[in-house]
Amino acid sequence: MYSSLPFLTDADPVTSGEGALDPLGLSPLGDRLAEEILPGLRARMSHPRFLTAMAVASAVCEGIEDSLASDHVTPAYIVFEWLLVSGFVRAPDRSLSKGTPGTFKAREAKEAGDPMCARTYLRSPGVFGFHGVYKPLARKLNIVDDDMRLSENGVALLKIWEKEQGLTGFLNGTLSPGQGKQERESLRHAVEDALKVGQTTRSQGWSGWAWLASHLAPSNARNRERVFISGLLQEGDPMRSEIFRALEGRFGVQVEESAIVNSLLKSKVSAPLRDRLLAIQRYEEVALLLEEAFDWIRLMSTHAGARAISSVEFSLKPRAVEISKLLRPTFELADSALGEVSPTLQRRLLELANSFLHVTTAEELFHALLTHHSVIQQNKQPDGKRDWFERSIDEAAFVRPQYQLADIDSPRTAWNRPYRLHSVLSFLTDLETNT
Repeated sequence: MYSSLPFLTDADPVTSGEGALDPLGLSPLGDRLAEEILPGLRARMSHPRFLTAMAVASAVCEGIEDSLASDHVTPAYIVFEWLLVSGFVRAPDRSLSKGTPGTFKAREAKEAGDPMCARTYLRSPGVFGFHGVYKPLARKLNIVDDDMRLSENGVALLKIWEKEQGLTGFLNGTLSPGQGKQERESLRHAVEDALKVGQTTRSQGWSGWAWLASHLAPSNARNRERVFISGLLQEGDPMRSEIFRALEGRFGVQVEESAIVNSLLKSKVSAPLRDRLLAIQRYEEVALLLEEAFDWIRLMSTHAGARAISSVEFSLKPRAVEISKLLRPTFELADSALGEVSPTLQRRLLELANSFLHVTTAEELFHALLTHHSVIQQNKQPDGKRDWFERSIDEAAFVRPQYQLADIDSPRTAWNRPYRLHSVLSFLTDLETNT
């Protein structure tokens, strides 16, 4: 019973007034579970070397962290990001920019001959640019602070980076003058000039473009830099540390996260990690049932053409009947598993379960799903989103054209919520050292 009772590409994010993502509101709890095992990481992370890039940006922008460009919205570190991403897309080797947020926009600006600015870059770079994506982890690892100033590990990382890159004096040109001091000053001037006019000002022939790509490309870290970042990831939080150690050398990046979790549960992991992995697995069992039933309604409505489908028609599907019977015991298993991890997460599950506690038949499941979906859509920010279905007076449903479904996987096995394990695998690939 209930005791109380989810790889980066070159494409940039878009918004949809339709609310086409997460129609059943299952992602927030999945994300909370992901944070339990991999705090600070995000599913959009793929290259740990952006931590070094953030440290370099903080050093270059030292003392002007609070400055805004003349557009009154762009801070200095995002101006540095404009420069870095522009440098990547100017490199002859396009693989250098693989996995870099914002490169699609930067390439468009380059091909159009436009400078990088707030208009030509990402709409919300503080969220979708590499600073926005990697800042939670950089803060967790004590590389930068909340204000994008260098923290202790950021200083240590830059000392290693400047030595391996032959850039003595980059971090502290007063104590160690050298080539690094000149390069830092060149970048600082480029940032300051861009701040004044609200856009990058350097010409196509500026040597800084090639310098940025050469010294900060995601795949170009040297051995000691990789070892240091790897050490940071495997220290501190015990869950994150254990997962990085457990996954090292075991899986390719194409392996489904469900298979990774299942494999880890069969291996020797600590009790706290086992509890959290089991909670993820049990929650996904609930989510898969709900999503599959929802997709059956979409599929049946699609095949019905211009006719709305009723709960009675839905109940004639054997799989719909099966799901309606499986739902309650599956919720109960998830409730027990989440209760071992966190009462807060358990309560979040109960909030979801409350929409389905009464379900004993496929007809009831039909109505519960569509009612729950409608509530989720109405509560989406800022002003709510439209339902995926039109409803008739007798509660029959007609799927709107953009949400029609031609086929379905049944039973469903692929998870729709990322648990950041692919990010770990990508990080581990990048952090392999040359022996």
